[in-house]
Amino acid sequence: MNTDYRNTPLCPVPEGIKEKKRAMEEKIRQEHPKAKIFYNFIQARGRAYRKEFAEIYCNKCAYCGAKWGLLPVESFEIDHFINEASFPKTAAGRAKAGQINNLVWSCITCNRGKSGLFIAAPYDTILCVDNGNIAKVFFRDEGFAIQICDTYANDRFIKSFFHALHLDHEARRLDYLVLMLDEMCQKEKDEGRKSKLMRIQLNILKMRNMTVTTGGTS
Repeated sequence: MNTDYRNTPLCPVPEGIKEKKRAMEEKIRQEHPKAKIFYNFIQARGRAYRKEFAEIYCNKCAYCGAKWGLLPVESFEIDHFINEASFPKTAAGRAKAGQINNLVWSCITCNRGKSGLFIAAPYDTILCVDNGNIAKVFFRDEGFAIQICDTYANDRFIKSFFHALHLDHEARRLDYLVLMLDEMCQKEKDEGRKSKLMRIQLNILKMRNMTVTTGGTS
């Protein structure tokens, strides 16, 4: 059983993220030899790069696991893992911040919440999303809410990261349930049972949107 809190037992698990990002970087270099800030190419909504980048992460937020396609397209963005403010305010600094190895597929809530955090060593390694390290920091409890693992329960920065990204929000639990139901629907052969699952999924999505509006936490 998959123990990564971002993935359900049934959903595809992102693999070879770093290798796929390097391949995408090479593709962009070949098509745009003068490219320096890869963020500018990948974040543009009218370009195929954005969709290709999302697919590297199986279309799911690298921080909370919410899925693009279940949530609206405008609910996802390209995130700088180490935020831009951490780099020199020069052309070279912007280029370094915008390198593909510093970019992450993220839901808007995680991206905007994390924007003001400076992730310094050793947390850049501890919270790395591309190699799965972050899954050793957080977990899903029996009610599917995201929690901090015991090892980091008293770590001030981890707690600030957890709250800044609103990982304790009720919507995170409901997003996970919606993702589970989506995977069940895809595998269900009986049309009657599939229809019931889809109705439950729709109701949970409505609940999810209400919690976002009211700001509920788990």
